[in-house]
Amino acid sequence: MEGDSDTVIDAAKRLVWQKKDTWQLAGKWMNQRQTKEFAESLNRKRFAGFSNWRIPTAEEAKSLFDKKLKNADNMGQLIHIPTLFEPGCGFLCWTSDVRHNIQGVRISFRKGVIMYDDIFRVSRGTSRLVRDIEK
Repeated sequence: MEGDSDTVIDAAKRLVWQKKDTWQLAGKWMNQRQTKEFAESLNRKRFAGFSNWRIPTAEEAKSLFDKKLKNADNMGQLIHIPTLFEPGCGFLCWTSDVRHNIQGVRISFRKGVIMYDDIFRVSRGTSRLVRDIEK
């Protein structure tokens, strides 16, 4: 992985991640729907020159977790994502995956586990937006 001021590139997976999550960019917690709306607003503004930002799938978000890595969340707790990402982010990441139409899938960057939560529940909700590298 490599990064610049706004993004982190995962060339192997052909993904570009935002260096900051939605909590760091917007200064507020969001439910899953609000994170999708936030991605759409950044697309209208062409964040970092692109308009294809989206919420990651559970598999994509989980790929950031590595127990050997050490970073810090917004409460100073240990999270396991690359240090190319800004410290001070949320530790729970909404994904685009949904089960039973109302349960969004979240990944914990503290423990690497998948959690299910109501898509309308804001509780420490954040996401790290991603886009595909175009061919």
